[in-house]
Amino acid sequence: MDRRISALLANVTVVSAALLGGGCFVVDTGHLDDLRNGGADAGMSDAQMPDEDSGTGGEQLNDACGGDIAEYIVLSASTTTPMPVSTRGLSNRISSCGSRDAPGNDGFIAIQVQAGEKWHFHVIPDPSVEDNDRDPFLYLLDSRCRNTACEHSSDACVGSGDEHFAFVAPTGGTWYLGIDDRMAGGGDYLVGAYRLFCDGGEAQHGEACDGSATCNIDCREILDESRSSEQLPNDNEIEANFLEFPATQTLTISGDIGGGNCTYPDVYNFSVANDSTRLVVDILKTDGSTCDSGSLTPFDIVLRNSAGEVRASAQTNATTGCSELRVDGLDAANYFLYLEHDEPLERLIPYRLRITQML
Repeated sequence: MDRRISALLANVTVVSAALLGGGCFVVDTGHLDDLRNGGADAGMSDAQMPDEDSGTGGEQLNDACGGDIAEYIVLSASTTTPMPVSTRGLSNRISSCGSRDAPGNDGFIAIQVQAGEKWHFHVIPDPSVEDNDRDPFLYLLDSRCRNTACEHSSDACVGSGDEHFAFVAPTGGTWYLGIDDRMAGGGDYLVGAYRLFCDGGEAQHGEACDGSATCNIDCREILDESRSSEQLPNDNEIEANFLEFPATQTLTISGDIGGGNCTYPDVYNFSVANDSTRLVVDILKTDGSTCDSGSLTPFDIVLRNSAGEVRASAQTNATTGCSELRVDGLDAANYFLYLEHDEPLERLIPYRLRITQML
């Protein structure tokens, strides 16, 4: 491990127990701007003038993506605790990911990965620093400092809310983890970078489970007829709940979505065994009865394949006024069912889904 990061970790003295507990950091403040797809290139423009304040919250990040790797905090393995870092004194670098609404200073960490590795990245404003009212935006750039379609990023919460995302490295080499902010100037943050192994041991931060009786070989919590309630966390594909269908090929599950003024989805994973399968997904009332327009819940239903491509989206039933998903001709493959909402939800919204495979 790089000597700078070793020294930095040794000096971490103020991290709340809540941040180090199971699951993701949760800071229930703020508002969300939905993360929109940007252009194919996140190249940087001319920098604006940096802040004069050098900050006191942690190690100052690198001011730009690319260049001499010796100038960076370099990670090739998991952090053991969230790292205190600062973007004070850095520049506002414009990228195609959130640039119009992210005037804050940008700072970068170098991440050295192997192809196929799974990582989980996380950032919140450092709660130990006074006058640190920030609204961070977290993103990852490849070795050429690009983030195609903003696919590796998190802008799900507003204010000091929790920004995190999962990442499966498509290529090896050096990637750059960037911290931007919806507020101008620089700030102090806690950053976590966790490499995931799924090795049959204890679940680590960023893994849903590991080695337990209700955990599958991909470290996803299993839902079935006897265990049909959503298991947290499940807001990304690595931590998605796995749906195990009974002989009837119909499974009804329940959960909650929203909370924290964020727009994180709920994600479910399942396998289709036979080609030409039909998938039917219906929203039900929380008591299991048929949905009607008065029981609409504010989310969309989206089916994606393992490459992240949208296979189908929900439509509105003309009779009930409720969303439903109907898709024919699914190939035998692995799929992800997303429940998404565009606006931040401060409170939790309960839901029930009935999912049927017609072989």
